[in-house]
Amino acid sequence: MKFEIPFNSDIYLNQTELTIPLIYKPYLKDARESLIVGLISTLIGISIIMGKSYLGIVFIVLGIFYIVKAYPKFQLYNKLKSTYFEKIKEKVAEVESDFGNGIFEFKDESIKYVDKNITRDIKWTEFKGFKIKESNLLMLLEPEKGDIMIIGENEIGSENFKKIVELVKTKLK
Repeated sequence: MKFEIPFNSDIYLNQTELTIPLIYKPYLKDARESLIVGLISTLIGISIIMGKSYLGIVFIVLGIFYIVKAYPKFQLYNKLKSTYFEKIKEKVAEVESDFGNGIFEFKDESIKYVDKNITRDIKWTEFKGFKIKESNLLMLLEPEKGDIMIIGENEIGSENFKKIVELVKTKLK
C-alpha cells in the first residue's frame, strides 16, 4: 500500500502534540512516582496518627517532602513540552510552503517513507511497538528521541486507516 500525503501544518502540529508525552515520558514518570510516594506516605502517616502514634508524623513529613519534590518535576516537564512545541511551530512556519508531499509505502518487510528532505526504509523489526491515539497510528522507533512515525485517519481515509492498522498489528505483534 502506498499513500502520498500533502503536508498540512495543522495535522502535523496535532500529531506532534500526541508524541510529546512519549518523548518526555521519563520526566513525567519520575514526577508521577514522586507524587504517588508522597501521597501514600502522607496517608499512611495520617492513619498512624489516628491510631494514636506519633510515628505518623515521620511519614507525613516524608510525604510532604516527596510532594514538594514532585512539583518542580512537573514544572520541568511542562516547560520542556512547551519549549519543544514552540520550536516545532517555528520550524513548521519556516518550511510549510516548501515541504511538499510525504509518501508512505507499506511493504512486506518494511515501511518506506519519502519526502523532500528524507528517504527512510525501516524494517518492521526496528519498531518497538505502536499506539493508536485520537485516530492516529503512532509507530514507535525511538520514542524518547522523538523518532515516531505517524499517519492519521484524516490523511488517508477511514478504510485505508483500518487496513494499515491491521497490517501493523500483524507485523508488530
